[in-house]
Amino acid sequence: MSLSVWSVKYGERVVRKNDVFHDYAQYGLPDGDLDMDYNFWVVRDGERIILVDTGYDIPKKDWLGEISVTPTPDALEILEIDPADVSMVITSHYHYDHIGYLGLFPNARVVSARRERDYWFGKEAAGGLEGEFSTVDDLAPVHRAEEEGRLVLIDAETEVYPGIHVYPIGGHCPGELLTRIDTDNGGLILTVDAAHFYEQIEHEWPFFAFTDLEEMKAGLSFINRLAAETGATIVPGHDGRTRQRYPAAPGAAGRVATVLA
Repeated sequence: MSLSVWSVKYGERVVRKNDVFHDYAQYGLPDGDLDMDYNFWVVRDGERIILVDTGYDIPKKDWLGEISVTPTPDALEILEIDPADVSMVITSHYHYDHIGYLGLFPNARVVSARRERDYWFGKEAAGGLEGEFSTVDDLAPVHRAEEEGRLVLIDAETEVYPGIHVYPIGGHCPGELLTRIDTDNGGLILTVDAAHFYEQIEHEWPFFAFTDLEEMKAGLSFINRLAAETGATIVPGHDGRTRQRYPAAPGAAGRVATVLA
């Protein structure tokens, strides 16, 4: 198996446990800070380049006080990736911080859960995006991909590329997609927003933002079952501690990327 996987950090902020874990007070534990990183992921198979999510333009709009570290276009330049060469973008879900730069990749097939596409396009058509974590501008590249025949809609576990499986599990969003990648060291499960932090994996604590709480809880249990069944390592989507567990990429890429496999 020749797939390599890099986590690329484009932004950050510090959050409180009481703010990010649903009903945190019920656990009877002290509050505290967590370093929250904002990432996208690069998967390479020889010359083939696949992304999981894209990041977004932090200075363009202050959503939650995110701090820009290295904007996606700059990170790609450091990694010597031409956006036109990216063959696939797996979208975990359609929140602004995950598809904000989707329009950068004109040749990529866009992999999404059908429920995610239907949910957000339905909201958009009904004029219901006000106050949501996505905008008309965010969704425009998804529409374009669909019009150009590049949108691949997923209804069940699917191998979208040799060694890359996606699973629609919902919870955080109706079409939240989990990505499992086969690697030489047992594989990885990129939870993205199905589990933002290690605490959610260890204790199956739900995040504060969800469209279906029970679906989110079921998704956390599924992640742990999948890891047990496959031997894959779980990588939470936003936890700053991930960078302490994996080495920096070689050379200049080490400024922005961590090597997961």
